[in-house]
Amino acid sequence: MKNIFLGLTLILSFMAFSTAQAKIKVVATLPDVAEVLHAIGGDEVEISTLLSGSEDPHYSDARPDYILKVRKADIVCAVGLDLEIGWLPKVLDKAGNAKVQSGGLGFCELGRSVKPLEIPSGVVDRSLGDVHPHGNPHFALDPLKLVEAGSEAVRVLTATAPEKAEIFRKNYDTFKNQMTTLHEVTQKKVKKDKVMEYHKEFTYFFASYGIQSMGSLEEKPGMPPSAARIAQIANLAKASKVTVLFATASAPHATLERFHELSGIPVVTVPSYIQTTGEAKTIEGLQNLLVRSLP
Repeated sequence: MKNIFLGLTLILSFMAFSTAQAKIKVVATLPDVAEVLHAIGGDEVEISTLLSGSEDPHYSDARPDYILKVRKADIVCAVGLDLEIGWLPKVLDKAGNAKVQSGGLGFCELGRSVKPLEIPSGVVDRSLGDVHPHGNPHFALDPLKLVEAGSEAVRVLTATAPEKAEIFRKNYDTFKNQMTTLHEVTQKKVKKDKVMEYHKEFTYFFASYGIQSMGSLEEKPGMPPSAARIAQIANLAKASKVTVLFATASAPHATLERFHELSGIPVVTVPSYIQTTGEAKTIEGLQNLLVRSLP
């Protein structure tokens, strides 16, 4: 009887130890979100991502592997500001995991704690293109905006594991210092020439470092510009002495080529999100790549 009691005690102790050691399973939509959650969660989290950072995050599908990851998650974290609105709700719905549904204990959108740029005024409808009613969601290119976003990560992690709140708060303070220092260092490297972008996904990078942007080649977000628009913007860019146009790999190649032909202005294709491979695998790495891409 004594041996049975001892055995049960050992089993219960092991179960308690295993529970205490269990990591919080976090699913992030993008590597940028994952890096923020990892910085603040530290050793307490186990993180996987849905997108690699090379896709256009506006568009994806409710893939079976996404659904499986979300079904097993304690936390699902997105950029928010409607960036993933076209596909993430479908993934959440099909996963059937109550705690990570919108409004649930384990759901977070980093954009909730960010003061966004370019909040549209007036009536917003599809005739305006892919306009985000709550503001531009591409804030991950500004380290200071990521500091704002980090407070949402602290909130959801603490709600999931309140006994570890102090760990998350200390990690957040460290992350804040790292991002502030990164911004200060990057600021010293940046040249303040006039620039443009194909789609308004580099806006926060330009604004954060005081780079003068002459706007986007797109007339309406998410809609390819007409031939007349390309010619108009090419002439404007040339007259304004724009030095470079930033675009991602998802931008239409023929449109970028035509802009270059008409304006003579170089077009650089660079990622706007952290990548799983290559030199832009971290927030700092991506910042350095963008700085080097300026003339």
